[in-house]
Amino acid sequence: MTTVTFNGTNLSTFGNVTLLDDYLDIPERRGQNQVIPFQDGALFVEKYFDERSIIVGIAVLESTLAELETTMGTMRALFAPSTQKTLSFTYEDTTTRTAQATVDKPIQVKRMGTTAARVVVEFTLPFPLFRLSTVIADNTTTINANPTAMVVTNPGTAIERNPTIILTGPLQNTVITNSTNGAILTYTGTIASPRIVTISTVNGEYVATDDLAANKIGNISHSGAASLLPLDVGTNNLSIADDTATTGTVKVSFYAPFV
Repeated sequence: MTTVTFNGTNLSTFGNVTLLDDYLDIPERRGQNQVIPFQDGALFVEKYFDERSIIVGIAVLESTLAELETTMGTMRALFAPSTQKTLSFTYEDTTTRTAQATVDKPIQVKRMGTTAARVVVEFTLPFPLFRLSTVIADNTTTINANPTAMVVTNPGTAIERNPTIILTGPLQNTVITNSTNGAILTYTGTIASPRIVTISTVNGEYVATDDLAANKIGNISHSGAASLLPLDVGTNNLSIADDTATTGTVKVSFYAPFV
């Protein structure tokens, strides 16, 4: 049976999980195609997943009213925090996927006699995709030729729009091209050995720092996509150009996203 955990607590500890359907669906997309004046149809515009809700029903049955009230108090305490907590699904094949969620609505408690109650919990996921609980396999590639081919596999079911790219010197004027979708990430300048520059996205903005905490965002440019070096589902063929091409390395890391 698929199990659901929120902030480290398995929801089945409260009772029988009786409603669990939304996790099998996909999030709604946002955005509209652009109307073309005086022509039929519309111009396609790429859509993005909107935030989503996951609904879980729980039937709570205790021996006494006191026990029921205690269980419900524990449940309320679990769902009360206003900050995001980890919502985790462990599937029949033992795979675990997680997302950050909050409970923003009443849990719709309905008493079913003195010692039983039904609860409907609606989780809000601002970022609508679940991620594997383990990072993808290490794909560190030595850039010893100009260019060097690199393959990055996205085992998820959604585009990865927020990978972490790790550049380890010696590297100079490094250009990473995802030939699969046309996205290009460029680091202009020299990364001496053994310096490490980590590039990622934080709160929608590109961030680049080295291992000495120096800000390197001024060295970064990007084209071909709005998000940072997006990785399509499946195989992504990367080509990495570099003026040094000796012993420097490039690594791409992420937790695979799933709808």
